[in-house]
Formats: sequence, structure tokens, C-alpha cells
Amino acid sequence: MGSKASAPPTVMLNFGYWPQGVDHLYEAQQSLVQRIIASIPKDGAQGVEVGCGIGGISINVLKQLPHARMTGVDIAEGQLALAQANARAHGVQDRFQAQQGNSMALPLQDNAFDFGLCIESSFHYDNKPSFFGEIFRTLRPGGRAVVADITCSRVEGVRFRQGNYFESAATYHGLIRDAGFELVSTEDIGPEVYGPLYQHVHEFNAGQPNNRSRISKYWSLVLNNYRELAQDGAMGYHIFVLKKPEAPAPGH
Repeated sequence: MGSKASAPPTVMLNFGYWPQGVDHLYEAQQSLVQRIIASIPKDGAQGVEVGCGIGGISINVLKQLPHARMTGVDIAEGQLALAQANARAHGVQDRFQAQQGNSMALPLQDNAFDFGLCIESSFHYDNKPSFFGEIFRTLRPGGRAVVADITCSRVEGVRFRQGNYFESAATYHGLIRDAGFELVSTEDIGPEVYGPLYQHVHEFNAGQPNNRSRISKYWSLVLNNYRELAQDGAMGYHIFVLKKPEAPAPGH
């Protein structure tokens, strides 16, 4: 008798987290997901991922938190179609809802979610105050959000900036505070991101000298730039864990 076919690997689009012993991109991406899931409430029933792309983060959350439901928001309808297909492939389509919308003006109700995620997406947003305000608005009192992203204190050193709006970790801290959040924790995992990922891509390209695409060459240049900035202390990869304050008791 043939064995039951297993679900395909969950495809994700992120840089991953590369602690010692992690050698492959998929493993690094799974390591990043584990850090994210560790920061969200395990009893959270309703989650939203802002800038969900093809849905890999949301699908991993749903597979590990079987009672949860996720709404994935993205501005690109093509990405959302892939997210829905990926959710079906992993059997979580009944708990995943794709919603087309702008991350800086979310088409979602107030106080609707127990937790929110935004992973490697906010650096694309040109109006980060609106983004943080929208996350705050859509979370229930006491809800948590995890924002993991590239930070940069010397933006002029970034060679490829089209469509990117990098900010320093200090600026993120101010935006978080101004939106009304409590900052639960912040951590820079940049040393376990840029150098190892660049090395991984460099070795992959070196093994295929006759098949390097323009995209591969581009990403090698981008990651080398990021690696150099990180070595100089100008670029980080921060994980911010935020909490919306609890609602005041009646009469207070």
C-alpha cells in the first residue's frame, strides 16, 4: 500500500532567521516563524497578517494553532490568489480569509483581532504612522502585534531603494509609542540574517555559474549591500512585539 501523500512545504517569502546550525533557506524561514509564533497569544482566536503575500506565515500559524483563524491582507490580488491556493494545499482554507486592501487603510473592523502580524512588509510603506494606527485600531484591547522587519539608520547607504522606505529602530520605537502601543520587547536578529543569507545565496550561485539569472545576480548584490551595512551597525532586522493596552474598567 502506498503511503499517504504529505502536504507540500509551506512556501514563504522572507529572509529567515539563521542561528548556528541552520544551513538552508526553508529551515531558516521556519526558524523565523517559530520566533514569531512564540510571541503571539496561544489562545488568540482571530489573527490578521498585514502584507501577507502568498500566505506562508499565516498558513504556518494556522497549522500550529489549530483553533485560530487568520485574515490575510495584501494589496496585490495575484498574491492573494496564491495565498488561497496555498491554504487549500495545506488544508487550512476554512480558517484563512484573503482580503484585498491597503496596509495603511485596512478594510477591517475596529477591535476585531486578538493578534496581528506584519513580517518583512512595513519597509514598503511610505506612511508608517497610518500603518501602526490601523494595526492599533483593528486589535482588541490587550491584543498583541508582531512586526518583524529591516531597519536602517543610514538609508543613504542602501544602493537599491526603489519602493523601499527604510527607517531606524529608534524611529520604529517612536511610531509604536505614538500609535498608543506598549512595547513588550524588541530584538535585533540582523547578525543571524544578513551574513548567513548572503553566504547561502553566494554559494548557491557559485554552484550554477552557467545558470545565474538576472534576479539571482540582483539579489546577490542587494544582500551583499545589506550585509555590509549590518557589519557597520547601520542595518538591523528587528522583531518588535507590541501590546494594545487593556480597556479601562467601567467608571475609570
